[in-house]
Amino acid sequence: MTAQPIGNGNRGALLIGTGTYDHPELPALRSPEVDCTRLATLLRDPKIGAFEVQTLIDADRASLERAVGEFFLSAWGDDVRLLYISGHGIVSRNDKLHFAIRQTDPHRPAYTTISAAFIHEVMDECRARSIVVILDCCYSGLFLSGAKGDESARFEEALAGQGRVVITAGTRSQRAWEGEHLDAETPAPSLFTGVLIEGISTGAADLNGDGVVTLHELYRFTCERLHQEGVAQTPRIGGEMQYDIALAKVRKQRKPRASRPDRTGSRTRTSAGSRAQRKPEPWQARAALGPARQPILSAGVLVVHEPYKLHAIDLESRQRLPLIKMWYPGSPALYGGAAYFPGKGGHLQMTDLRTGKHRASHPVAIRDGLLGVSKDVLYATSQDGTLHAFSPSTLRLLWSVTTDGLTLTSPPQTTAKYALFSAAVPPISGATASFSGDRIVAVTDGRVAWSYQAEAPLSPDWAATDNGIYMALQPEKSLTCQRIVAVNPENGRPLWWFDTAALLASTPVATDEVLLFGDMEHRLVALDTNTGTVLWEKKTDGRLLSRPTVEGGTLFTADRAAKLVRWNLLTGRKVRSYDLLLSPDRQGFPTISDGVVYATGARGDLHALPV
Repeated sequence: MTAQPIGNGNRGALLIGTGTYDHPELPALRSPEVDCTRLATLLRDPKIGAFEVQTLIDADRASLERAVGEFFLSAWGDDVRLLYISGHGIVSRNDKLHFAIRQTDPHRPAYTTISAAFIHEVMDECRARSIVVILDCCYSGLFLSGAKGDESARFEEALAGQGRVVITAGTRSQRAWEGEHLDAETPAPSLFTGVLIEGISTGAADLNGDGVVTLHELYRFTCERLHQEGVAQTPRIGGEMQYDIALAKVRKQRKPRASRPDRTGSRTRTSAGSRAQRKPEPWQARAALGPARQPILSAGVLVVHEPYKLHAIDLESRQRLPLIKMWYPGSPALYGGAAYFPGKGGHLQMTDLRTGKHRASHPVAIRDGLLGVSKDVLYATSQDGTLHAFSPSTLRLLWSVTTDGLTLTSPPQTTAKYALFSAAVPPISGATASFSGDRIVAVTDGRVAWSYQAEAPLSPDWAATDNGIYMALQPEKSLTCQRIVAVNPENGRPLWWFDTAALLASTPVATDEVLLFGDMEHRLVALDTNTGTVLWEKKTDGRLLSRPTVEGGTLFTADRAAKLVRWNLLTGRKVRSYDLLLSPDRQGFPTISDGVVYATGARGDLHALPV
């Protein structure tokens, strides 16, 4: 079947997603918003879909009906119209299909939903040559955990007509499944729409290799991929059309330039040096079995931590190394190809990352999750509250310092002169005051140099450089913002403070010039570290999932809209985005090395993305 040229007529897409419902019998869905967001990005891209895209999330009935009417009735001739719906579906008593909206009463679908009959009626009046409807919806209000549908309702018969084509997430006897959500703040695309997005974004759905993804190719690719992954869904296609519809173009891969011939007419050989300068290819490897921390690179080994386990992958060969099991769930410290964590009985243990074998140990019993290596010193807190400094290569004790009743709350960090840690004063039994002074403490050579007492409880979100220490105070229950305080690392004196517009979404990251953080209202903010003034502020597609990553003049963020975004650090200009849903890690961040970003995906896979 011949495909219609992609450049003919106006190309319009209307994406409707509903995940929030007022009625208690309609469970909330977390996939529709990210489904629409990611699909809109691809369809809107002039180098891929070249569609004019309108997205409606959790809209009311009047807005939806008007939008659908204008969408179809304004088209004619060679125009293409693509309608996508993600959300619950309702089957009425007379077996009529309805699409649920936020205000839907499942017992009164006739006047609280968007009916399939309404959409069919508007489509009948549409004069566009090509009409596509893609449905990732449910059929009833009874669901298994994570399901988006029940059996009933014939989508093909309900919407298909002459000149119309409809693709559904499954047959009428199957359920349409949501994605594997990590938690309430990290939704994943639905399984069906996630494969559609993969097929378009990677070009894998271009089955004949002609550079264009057509409707039938995307349908075939989706069926095969869901079958390969063992998903109990069989997408269906219905309707009539006289030609295939071109949905998207495939991004052309830049071909390497041929080397110039030498004077004898033969091509020059590629030297080992030029071979090493070639841009690396992206790759992916299975790491953890589910959500895990962002990777850390240590002596050529990428380490992904999940509770009680360390997954190690050799960077050069990309092969898995022996699994390292731990006695406690907290994060270890890494240095020089070794991992440090509490062993049996809580004793400090050093384990080789490549072999998984025990190297050395120290009899001191340490607290889990409070280890850190900074500037060639290993810091660990014993169970009695004493801070110890060790030589990481031999576990030789360098010095110890008592904390005078303080309880350490974070792994130590190091500035130019001092080892820094946050600490809390344990509450006094029977005391009326609930706060007695969290603080940042600076230690050198086994003695306390200074401490800064905060005016409110400290959050775990703090960063330190040789020029400043930047900490966030815990918000009061009545507040929806936080205060960031900057302190001089030489003496602990306050430098400035800044009140955020919303709660922090992740731990800030600091350079000598810029402090960066994301908040719960999808803002990415850069502050001048000298004055605390705002340098720039940008909106992200979703809430940040991890701490921002800085490499030179480049900033990377990962958000819940399944985007890894590259920014210009000084101007806040968005440079490029990558389709990738990261595993959430509030205090961790993707690793950058030799022009490659290494990140842990939502399902525990390790992704390598050349930048």
